[in-house]
Amino acid sequence: MAVTFDEPVGRSQEDRPAGRFPAHAVVAVGLLTAGIALFWIAIQAADGDFDPKGPYLAPVMVTGAWVMVCAVYLAQFRPGRASAATAAEPAADEPAPDVEGPAPDPDELETGEPTPVGLVAPVLVVIGLVGFAIALEYAGFVLSAVGFFVWTARVLGSRNWIRDSVVAVVLSLAIYLAFTRLLDLFLPGGVLPL
Repeated sequence: MAVTFDEPVGRSQEDRPAGRFPAHAVVAVGLLTAGIALFWIAIQAADGDFDPKGPYLAPVMVTGAWVMVCAVYLAQFRPGRASAATAAEPAADEPAPDVEGPAPDPDELETGEPTPVGLVAPVLVVIGLVGFAIALEYAGFVLSAVGFFVWTARVLGSRNWIRDSVVAVVLSLAIYLAFTRLLDLFLPGGVLPL
């Protein structure tokens, strides 16, 4: 089922007033504005010192990437432009394309209405973040991050424990080694001899 954040349930793309950005485009503008401000602050704080082992390069790179991602995301939204979903639908006078394969189960068909987004998943992710912050001091970064990644994947709908665990271990170790070995930044090792 399609989940949208831009309109209330039951309100279609055509019902939205012309020239109005969707709500997630407004959020992207806010994030872009904040990113530009933080990028400027990071540049000013660096004062030309972009040594890879210094404290200024990472904030400049992160905020610069933030600005680029927000700009690319925002570039997708233009007033009056049809969305990819509506552009792909055949016109009313055209026959629907013949699709081979078994008929879909009527219980699994989409109703065409957006599904309202609940608060359960965000609340569970916040609980996971709190657990990560508490476990960080005792278990260390790698074990805490593995637990958080697996928890978050589960909350967001993944049901493949093996894949989630492998990705969590590889990602946690990569982040830990990048920060401690390449950037000489401290992350707690905890119970693991890293």
